[in-house]
Amino acid sequence: MKRSLMAVLLVSLLPIASQAGNDHAAAPMKAPHQKPLTEQDLRIEANASQRTESAEAIIERFRSGLGAASPRIAVFWNRTFNDQVSDWASQRRVVISGHSGLHGNIPDGNISLDGTSQAAIQAETRESRRHVPMAPAFDLQAGVVSQLTRAGATIVDRDAIMRITDNAFENGEFSRLSPDQARLEMQALSQHADYLMVLSQVAGNEFSIRVLNVSNGAIQAMVSSNGVPPATDADRRWIATDRGFEKRERQVSLRDVGQELALQTLAEL
Repeated sequence: MKRSLMAVLLVSLLPIASQAGNDHAAAPMKAPHQKPLTEQDLRIEANASQRTESAEAIIERFRSGLGAASPRIAVFWNRTFNDQVSDWASQRRVVISGHSGLHGNIPDGNISLDGTSQAAIQAETRESRRHVPMAPAFDLQAGVVSQLTRAGATIVDRDAIMRITDNAFENGEFSRLSPDQARLEMQALSQHADYLMVLSQVAGNEFSIRVLNVSNGAIQAMVSSNGVPPATDADRRWIATDRGFEKRERQVSLRDVGQELALQTLAEL
């Protein structure tokens, strides 16, 4: 009797339970909670490395692409390479033209001479070379040069190749006027470099790099980077302090930044 009564009650409750289940819509799924960004998070993100490939893999790939060649790379440190083709600038130009004729007789017949002449006068001023911002620190330059040299490239100095090129024009009398620096610079690059690397320090921790093919002007690589190398386990050390052992990150030197900028450039090349 009791079992029959329980069965009746369960059957009578089933429609109510089914109706109750259909009365409520499914609860919306909530997105996982995200930690709000702080100034420290943004600072860590800005100082994070932009390279994931190992240095050995980059250098090996660069060397295999070179074959037996050793490309000559000239580096401009914070020096603009723009469309200024000459040190001389003209403010005005005066053109004088004329027409003249000559008629006469000679024993054998008539002679008629006719000719024109034209002369141009152009006033030019020689602009001083634009102020060049201070080059990056010596340690940063040393890092760039050492890493490129390690990869098999030959780094040529801009000032040196300009003086070498100018010296080749001299015959020992030193009678030439002062050379056009802009044209001499391009002449030196075409004779002594295969690529031009323009490295500019945009901000305190941001650099832009452009690599051009000197022979045809083709852009070979463009890099924008903070120059921070990837962290390794060796960069994290435990230091004994009066509060116990504390983990400290190794400080990135300017030489490290230079080597990292060179590696990222090699990866693009």
